[in-house]
Amino acid sequence: MIIALFPLLWLVITSFKSTGEILSIPPTILPKKFTFESYYEIWWKQPFKIYILNSLKISILSTLISIFVASLAGYGFAVIKFPFKKFLIMLVLIAQMFPGTSIIIPIFDLFKRLGLYDNHLGLILMYGTITLPFSIWMLYGYFRNIPKELHEAAIIDGCSHFGIFTKIVLPMARPGIAAVGVYSFLSAWNEYLYGLILISTETKYVISVGLAHFITEFGTYWNQMSAGAVLVVIPTIIMFIILGKNLIEGLTAGAVKG
Repeated sequence: MIIALFPLLWLVITSFKSTGEILSIPPTILPKKFTFESYYEIWWKQPFKIYILNSLKISILSTLISIFVASLAGYGFAVIKFPFKKFLIMLVLIAQMFPGTSIIIPIFDLFKRLGLYDNHLGLILMYGTITLPFSIWMLYGYFRNIPKELHEAAIIDGCSHFGIFTKIVLPMARPGIAAVGVYSFLSAWNEYLYGLILISTETKYVISVGLAHFITEFGTYWNQMSAGAVLVVIPTIIMFIILGKNLIEGLTAGAVKG
């Protein structure tokens, strides 16, 4: 735990140091003088809050898309019988195996042709798509654990598959959906490559790209970068505090049945 948490602790400490103290040799463990100058600089004198708002908007909307599509697909694969089901579910898994760098050129060309380049809508669709394979498999395993007797009883009562899905399955699948939501949100929140390639206007940058711009040709602004990283971590901590129990339950429930 000490090894895992020390970089985060050092990040927080660095965000309260002045530029001169960060570069001092030997380095100081605790700041000689705590200062909020870095937080003030990035929040009021730089467009950092715009980057955060951009990332929040993109991450939330892409998460909703991922949850909506993955829950429908996971339910269909787990419950409904149709031709080539095993082949299609394996195809979904294969889609997860391709690294992002291998498809970035065709993705860039496609987005240019569709008018989605330098557009937040393009990133929303991109982030919602790249998390789908894992999300579908996670909910597929979760929905398979729901007793078949519930489906059979609902069908006997005249309920359609969509009615079963909305009235019975979704309320029971909240932990699994929470796990997918956290995974999708964090994937979009932390993603860097597509945000760098598909967005060119500074005011449209996401938070990961904005943090990288503290590294310049004249030097690295370590204290401002650390302050920005601390602000970036806060939403993820809040999410884990709120959904931590559901996240663990959803991950374990989806993993006990192959």
